[in-house]
Amino acid sequence: MRDICRIELKLITSDSGAMLIILFAMLIYTTIYSIAYGGEVADSVPIAVVDMDNTSISRSFSDGMRNMPNTSIYGEVQSLAEAQELFYNRNIFGILYIPNGFERDILSMKQANIALILDGSHLLLYKQVLEQGVANALDMGAEIEAEFLVAKGLDDISALSIVESISYDSHTLYNKSSGYGSFVMPSIVVVIIQQTMIIGIAMVAIRRRKLYPMSHKPSYTESAKIILSRSLIYTMLYTASLTIVLAVVWPIFGFPYNGSTAVIALLMLIYMVAVSALGQSLSHAFNRREAPMMLLLWSSVPILLLAGVSYPKEAFPEWLYNIGQLLPSSSAVDAFIRVSSMGATIYNVREELLTLLILALIYLLIATLLERRYATIKNN
Repeated sequence: MRDICRIELKLITSDSGAMLIILFAMLIYTTIYSIAYGGEVADSVPIAVVDMDNTSISRSFSDGMRNMPNTSIYGEVQSLAEAQELFYNRNIFGILYIPNGFERDILSMKQANIALILDGSHLLLYKQVLEQGVANALDMGAEIEAEFLVAKGLDDISALSIVESISYDSHTLYNKSSGYGSFVMPSIVVVIIQQTMIIGIAMVAIRRRKLYPMSHKPSYTESAKIILSRSLIYTMLYTASLTIVLAVVWPIFGFPYNGSTAVIALLMLIYMVAVSALGQSLSHAFNRREAPMMLLLWSSVPILLLAGVSYPKEAFPEWLYNIGQLLPSSSAVDAFIRVSSMGATIYNVREELLTLLILALIYLLIATLLERRYATIKNN
């Protein structure tokens, strides 16, 4: 087993392509994604104001949007058509439309309306502007109602107690900034491990068959030792990379980490063994070095979807969800998020751990059988 590990490590370090994929790709991808999502939330999103009422109350409402942290007023335009042109040219990402009669309706104790025209194709910007618009409307509504009550003879304290009859105090759990980076990065890290490891294993396997052809037909025990030895090498290399990611990259960008290191270590150990065994099984399907990269790179997005990151797993057809469970990443993503972000214990993720353990044993068995079959074919 020591000789097998030495040969595998030599094959990795002597191949620049394999080194890039296995040793550095995870760090590079994680850093790039962290930089891209490091801002967490969009701020100062430019919007245009179309104020058809042009009264003191309507100007006060637009000033409220200007003073909020996540929106900025690009400018006040004279017509909706002019604002739409700015919108389609991507100068702005939202339009606040205040119709004529806005102040009149308020002073007449009628419901006043505004319109927010937003870009539904960009959900982050859509969310930020919508939240700011709703918050501004609620604040102004409370102020106006309090002023009416004071005008009827109530004192300021009594008026405020009526307007704010229910105290609202919100505390966001696990993702304090409500940022997209904190939400998506744990999933991305898990999928990056799977995809880069499988690609790297396949690249090394193709080169190994040319440089170190099997000279005899191994027994089942020998084949199992070969698979386990290679799994040990890849698990050790990726453990080092994951340690750097969690200990250096995540603290720099402020991503939450609330989990037990021991539980994370156990979870990722089983996961990496399962992925390495899956990679060794799939490596027999490739004869050219470019093939695994071409096949697995395009599959990264579907695999991320099957893990339930960008699309809820409950909305999948049952047969598609069951196919996704054959991939180690599906169970590992759910468990890793719950442990690293939510501080879940080993008991809380016992089902995912059991699934990963079963997958690891199945793929180790398949890899062993395929390794022995390949040696049998070559020596006949």
